[in-house]
Amino acid sequence: MKKVEEIKGYKGHIAINEEGKVIQAKNLENEEEWANVLKFNVEKGNEEAKELGFNRMNGFAMIGSNYSLAFMKGLGVVVDTRKADWQELFIYYTYSWSVLITGIVITALSIILFGLAFTPYMSWLAPEPRFYLPSILLIVGIVFLAASKSSMAYRL
Repeated sequence: MKKVEEIKGYKGHIAINEEGKVIQAKNLENEEEWANVLKFNVEKGNEEAKELGFNRMNGFAMIGSNYSLAFMKGLGVVVDTRKADWQELFIYYTYSWSVLITGIVITALSIILFGLAFTPYMSWLAPEPRFYLPSILLIVGIVFLAASKSSMAYRL
């Protein structure tokens, strides 16, 4: 994953913990004021999320005429509004671990079944099913592996 400083339009960032205390800040003045703004907006957003039936809010963005603030996963990033790439700010390529593990298991099972197709253990099947089942499992496993990398794993 890219460093936060490499995001287009980056001006500064602030990391806060659950209590709203500053963990790290860079290129920002009045860190405590930024932390208070973030803490207030997170609390307000979580209240609104609960009213709508969600557990919590994942993040938010405050868009201004010159600078904008994006907050997600405990990190607030200040960017130049005109230069910012919002896709880059909010969407990171991550793996969906359950889909990845399922794909690995199915692919491994198909490879094992391909190996068994040439042994006496699978001789009770007609020649075609010996290869149809592993082939289908291999295709499904590869689809799961490809689907495990998702660009929409994180969103506001």
